[in-house]
Amino acid sequence: MKIKIIIITVTVMLSPSGILAGEDKIVKNNNTQKTTISTSELSSDKQSNKTATEKLITQSLARLDDNRFNSETDLNVVSDWLVGLPTTQFSVLSSTENLGSDEYELSINLPFKSPTRKKLDEQLINVQKLYESANHLQKRLFVSGLIREIVWQYQIAHKKRAIEHQKLTWLNKQKALLSKLLSSGGAHLSLLSVESQVIQVKLMIIDLDQEVDLRLKQFQQITGVKVIPDGFHEEIFTTTNDSNLNEHPSVLQLQLALEQSSLLYELTGKANQPINVSLSAIDIKTNDFNDRQYGVAFELPLGSGKHKSQAERASWLQEQNELSVQLMNFKRIFSLELIKLKNEQSFLMSKHSLLQQQSEKTEQIFSMLERLKNTNEMNQDLYYLRMAELIGLTQQVELNEIYLKQNISRQNQLAGVPL
Repeated sequence: MKIKIIIITVTVMLSPSGILAGEDKIVKNNNTQKTTISTSELSSDKQSNKTATEKLITQSLARLDDNRFNSETDLNVVSDWLVGLPTTQFSVLSSTENLGSDEYELSINLPFKSPTRKKLDEQLINVQKLYESANHLQKRLFVSGLIREIVWQYQIAHKKRAIEHQKLTWLNKQKALLSKLLSSGGAHLSLLSVESQVIQVKLMIIDLDQEVDLRLKQFQQITGVKVIPDGFHEEIFTTTNDSNLNEHPSVLQLQLALEQSSLLYELTGKANQPINVSLSAIDIKTNDFNDRQYGVAFELPLGSGKHKSQAERASWLQEQNELSVQLMNFKRIFSLELIKLKNEQSFLMSKHSLLQQQSEKTEQIFSMLERLKNTNEMNQDLYYLRMAELIGLTQQVELNEIYLKQNISRQNQLAGVPL
């Protein structure tokens, strides 16, 4: 129910307020100024790495062509006092009688916010600012995830390729020696065996070359930098407590969406309807006189903010339930993925210890195989096969270290910690 009060008074005037050594790379994109990064700035120094990584993330964000990442809300367009735009109305009533009167009316309507509506709007603006902050963090996390995955896939492929090249160097050396023996009438079968292994290693190198090239192109596409860092590493920031998880940008966004939903539901209350103020000027003309009247009218909402329709309440409850389910599912998936990564980390650390022990024995095995070969106590084909395998085993410790670093990086990504 609304009450309308007409007061005749004088005219009132109102106005509403309204990480890397290498070559330099400069990014240019349709005359848009973007942050650039020189690969020479990405040194191994910790502070330099932090600065270089910040530039890398900034540049990567600038290169993303996605409208989702350019949807910042301008909160300054929201009026402090008015619910909407002022409106004006002009009416003319002409009499058809000779002694009648003509009436002209001009009115300006101002929908002012009620005190409770003004308070709710302020809360909504604060929530929106927090959401924009969480959204910015989500962008950084998204780009960080792309960079992390590319860097570690590249490092793994690069290390595997180095191992295969080391095998190839040794096999080519044996091939040359066997070729000399073949010219004197022997070692034909051994040479064929070595040549077969050379082909297998070259095929493996071709696959790894393709993987390395793909990761380099992906990294350049995202960051604009041609060189992927060698000394890229992170410390573990993840914990399993709820306070840490509540700082995750996805959790922040869902929690803020829940709060925003409740505030918007409160806005539907009758007490939050606008207070309409109308400023009127009426001019009445007759043959004998002119009468000018000025006034102001108030339209006030009556009732409390608790008066809401059943449909509005049902819609709000449904939205709250959907957001709560999303939040619950995110926390459940987070817990499961964290357990998986922690188990993987424990496995890699145990494996690392065993690989170190294996590496210490490799030199002894090398010497024993050489002795067996020289005394003809070992099949020649088996010798070349075992030696090639041992060359790969000597590098497994370093390869496992890369897998450990990748695991740490994935834990940080899961916990919502950007680069």
